[in-house]
Amino acid sequence: MLYIKDGYPEINEIVLCTVRKIYGNTTFVTLNEYEKEGVLTISEIAPGRIRNLREHVSEGREIICKVLRVDERGRRIDVSLRRVPVPVMRDKLEKLKKEEFSDKVYMDVAKKLSTTKDDLFDRTFEPIFEEYETVFEALYDIMIDNKRVSMFNELKDNEKEELIKIINAKIKPEEVTFKENFNLTSDAKNGVVLIKDAISKAFNILNYDKVDVVYLAAGKFQIIIKHDDMKSADMLFKKFKETLEVEAKTNKLNLVFKSKK
Repeated sequence: MLYIKDGYPEINEIVLCTVRKIYGNTTFVTLNEYEKEGVLTISEIAPGRIRNLREHVSEGREIICKVLRVDERGRRIDVSLRRVPVPVMRDKLEKLKKEEFSDKVYMDVAKKLSTTKDDLFDRTFEPIFEEYETVFEALYDIMIDNKRVSMFNELKDNEKEELIKIINAKIKPEEVTFKENFNLTSDAKNGVVLIKDAISKAFNILNYDKVDVVYLAAGKFQIIIKHDDMKSADMLFKKFKETLEVEAKTNKLNLVFKSKK
């Protein structure tokens, strides 16, 4: 769902562009999300010397660019292709892919309600963009907690119910990974046994199969929890931590948790 944004893009913003025209060493593009023209000079297309400009850009091709300068008075926007790192480009493409998916969700809901996608979007976009950057993020949150649909004050109850039904059917939870490092040592002769027992008790109390405790080095460990959402993973971690703290205090173990940056 590619929605048109008001005004001008921010400097350093990553935008989707379509090559409109190539004139000499200058490429003119359309910033799809703003419906405004941008300028891509040959020096900002790729590093090094470019022998054939059309190997990198061609009319009608979609490219991901970074906004370098914005001159609202002169109505000029300078963009760069070469300054977009591959991971950033992939992230932008993934977001666009998810917005296309959101568009299909809206179309399905509109069809069920005998209305149009545009009508449905017009009645929901304001609360979405008050809190979220993309439509998909809002739909995903509703899938996690169906009560979030209450943000759409302009929708009738039957419309909200249909929206929830289709969101739950089409959007599946994305697995997240929670990691936390901790040190656990003992001065006792049977310290190794005490440490293993303490970790084992904290591990088993979770009764969850997507959790693991990894040995990193002497006295250093890492807990890894995979879950459908970070909130649930964090709750499991807190339960593990509380149990381990009790075991450490009982057996006089030295315990320090260190957040993994």
